[in-house]
Amino acid sequence: MKAAYENTLKRIDRIPPEGLKQIVRNLLAENSIYESALNSTLDGIIVCDLAHKPLFINRSAEKITRIVSWAQEVVLWEQLDDDNLADFIQEALSSEKNILNHELSISRPGGTRLLSISISALVSEGKIAGNLIHIEDITEKRRREAQLRRAESLAALTTLAAGVAHEIKNPLASIRIQLGIIRRILEKNCAKKTEPIFHNISLVEQEIDRLNSIVVDFLFAVRPMDITLIRNRVEDVIKEVVEIMGNEASVHHINIVCEFEDNLPEVMIDPKHLKQALLNIIKNAIAAMPNGGTLTISAVTRHDELQISISDTGIGIPEELLAKIFEPYFTTKESGTGLGLTITFKIIKEHNGEITVESKPSKGSTFTIHLPIPQPEQKSLPPWEDGLQIEGSEREE
Repeated sequence: MKAAYENTLKRIDRIPPEGLKQIVRNLLAENSIYESALNSTLDGIIVCDLAHKPLFINRSAEKITRIVSWAQEVVLWEQLDDDNLADFIQEALSSEKNILNHELSISRPGGTRLLSISISALVSEGKIAGNLIHIEDITEKRRREAQLRRAESLAALTTLAAGVAHEIKNPLASIRIQLGIIRRILEKNCAKKTEPIFHNISLVEQEIDRLNSIVVDFLFAVRPMDITLIRNRVEDVIKEVVEIMGNEASVHHINIVCEFEDNLPEVMIDPKHLKQALLNIIKNAIAAMPNGGTLTISAVTRHDELQISISDTGIGIPEELLAKIFEPYFTTKESGTGLGLTITFKIIKEHNGEITVESKPSKGSTFTIHLPIPQPEQKSLPPWEDGLQIEGSEREE
């Protein structure tokens, strides 16, 4: 096509006006196709000239970078609303280096988004004419990868569960029994010099109980759950959990606020297991507010799902740890087992739901449980097949 236009340009003086108009119309149509193709891709495409001013920005790039109306006379980075993105683009374009799949986080009202940015030289007729910037929003991709890793971790734990139950839980029970026997023997022959021994026995019993608790949590995390989903109201479950945790929250100077949207629909839940999931999250939230604060629990409908959000005003979670918090044995607590959120994740998956988290250090965290809202059954198609009447139906004449 380029060669045809070059030949046309050579004999343009001999082309009649109508012919020139048709050539221009063809050029416009061809340009429209190219522009539509670039605007149809989900990835952001930005073309800049040698002065780093935008020549073209497709719709996806406008959406990702939030450029509403871009100006060709202003350098690109001065038109970006996120400082991290603007600083990176300025440094990358000024250094004239090719960049491949650089990951960058930007802040958005709906939460942090993760971008993958590539920048390369734009070559035209053997000369560098500017830069081509490719931007991909990989937030959901990374979230799916994290979910897959968590699922793989759970599968690996399931393989180990039977061995752990036999090799650890049973010996612990035997040790506990033997300590009880030793305690009774000493009590029959109690003397002042044996009192420190009772203290040491108590310490050992406490540690055995703690280890046993870890094993129990471990087995609960990997065993198939006996989930029975019934239509129920999540408000009732949340109120029960708040009542259970009310005293503990009060002791830590934490105010619990509940916000429920009017006329929330019933969803398919197992109240006992959902209560356990909420308790795990709320206990973590209380631990994250050592100096007190506010714990907000809300329930709203969004499209075809019901969302339960638990927000705290605590210490928050560093961004580099967000992808790990649902993984088995990961914990920031000195005495934690690292299985609480793993169990929560499994419970929500058994409810055919999802759990997401947003957090900023020193600002707090928000865990959101997404539960599907049951949809009304679709009416079946009329009972006709290949023009033949199906038994029990009548065709109108």
